[in-house]
Amino acid sequence: MSSFVAPTNVAIPAARSAVAEERLWLHSKRWDLTFLVGSAFLGAIPLLMLHAFSVPVSAINLLVSGIVGGPHLYSTFGYTLADRSYRKRYGLILLPILFIPVGVIYLALNNLNLLITVFFFWASVHVLHQIAYINDAYRFKDPRPRTIWNRAIDYGVIFSALYAASSNRLVTGGFVVGGGTNPREILLPEFAKGAMWIPTLATAGFLVMLTLYVVKTVREHREGRLNLPSVAIIGTSTAMSLAIPQFPNIDIAFQGYNTWHSFQYLALVWYINKLRLERGEIRGPVMKAVSGPGNTWKFYGLFLGATAIAFSMSLVLQHGFGWPRDAAYYGVVLGTLLVHYYLDGLNFFSWGRLIGAEPGSGELAAMASRADAA
Repeated sequence: MSSFVAPTNVAIPAARSAVAEERLWLHSKRWDLTFLVGSAFLGAIPLLMLHAFSVPVSAINLLVSGIVGGPHLYSTFGYTLADRSYRKRYGLILLPILFIPVGVIYLALNNLNLLITVFFFWASVHVLHQIAYINDAYRFKDPRPRTIWNRAIDYGVIFSALYAASSNRLVTGGFVVGGGTNPREILLPEFAKGAMWIPTLATAGFLVMLTLYVVKTVREHREGRLNLPSVAIIGTSTAMSLAIPQFPNIDIAFQGYNTWHSFQYLALVWYINKLRLERGEIRGPVMKAVSGPGNTWKFYGLFLGATAIAFSMSLVLQHGFGWPRDAAYYGVVLGTLLVHYYLDGLNFFSWGRLIGAEPGSGELAAMASRADAA
């Protein structure tokens, strides 16, 4: 993810305390608000399909997976495993991606409930991790220094809201997922079943982090240090995290969150590849052909095609090899999806290795210091 936060043709302000808002957005204010923040409204589509038009749950799941879920998943491989420098950088750290699909197939055939439980919890962390990464990208573009406590408060709000809003249903057995084919309850350890102290603790933790965040944000505003893009992404994700678990059909509710997440991710990867192309970092002919502003539909079409191939493989396993329908579907989809989670975990965590500086304390801050000295 190194390319997607590095600035291009950015004018360094004369004073760190006054940074033009426009330079804090990743691409531009309009683009970011449309594709990264405002696209949260897409989360309403699966809910409207279910409650306003009575579309079957299984059909909604397939549509979301086919149109945005699958393409977002397979777009990961275009800037990671397809890139020789990426493979060289991580080396043996990539070894688990060989074993994750094997484990997924085993669980798909022998313990599907456990597989769906692992997927669900990892998916929730992955979605929030992406929000945290975008927030850090905004902070990185800001040359004003940022303390570790400042970052910790941001992370606290991002990661606590969803679990505060959903833990009550989780411990009382209200989380049933798996679409209309064969709904399955999320597995929990015995001590957590009916343990109301868990949602109480989660809610208290969120309220503490929210209070600290509001105080921090008000102080930054008064001091003229407010990072508006950061506030926009955190505010939007917090509202989504609090609202989504309140809908009665939790499966479709989280498909709403997934719709936003997947669309947002596709936009991020498009932007990453745009910058990589501009800097000559893309060497493969396929990725060169689908990257850049003039190739947006080619970019989407490539990974939509990969999604169609994956669905076809699940049908082959079901009808050609006699696998149960759910095992065939989850075996193929989650086999690559969990690899996607693993790769993005590396990307989202590796700030120093990927961009060579910490947010607000690296290249931009140094450039600002030189500008001040001049």
